[in-house]
Amino acid sequence: MSEFLPYETSFARKPNFRVRYRLYSYEEGGRYNPALQHYRCDFHYKNDGKFKHSLYMIWPEFEDENGRILDGTEFVPTSGTATMWIVSKDFIPYHKEYLKIGTIGYFHEGNTKVGECEVIELIEFKV
Repeated sequence: MSEFLPYETSFARKPNFRVRYRLYSYEEGGRYNPALQHYRCDFHYKNDGKFKHSLYMIWPEFEDENGRILDGTEFVPTSGTATMWIVSKDFIPYHKEYLKIGTIGYFHEGNTKVGECEVIELIEFKV
């Protein structure tokens, strides 16, 4: 097994924002198996306008109840907080225009919603 590297190390920058999230249970249409840290789901904005069919590579990095980044061996809690990483730096200015405190989004695996989240903190939007 390779060494776990937090995204701050591998991306060499700060996260873009923080969310409060809830992953759906299997009965609600969520994942069958629990996720591990660095689960690479996509992000979808809730609003129906411009973003209706758009999925974005914005990945969560899940935290424990004390704000510690979980390592790669820990299962992700079904609810809590996560820092969010806009994977492509080229899209940071684009998302800065739309991400605000209170923005609602969804975690997606393909076309399937597997969780929901709300932006609770804006962190870093420098390219």
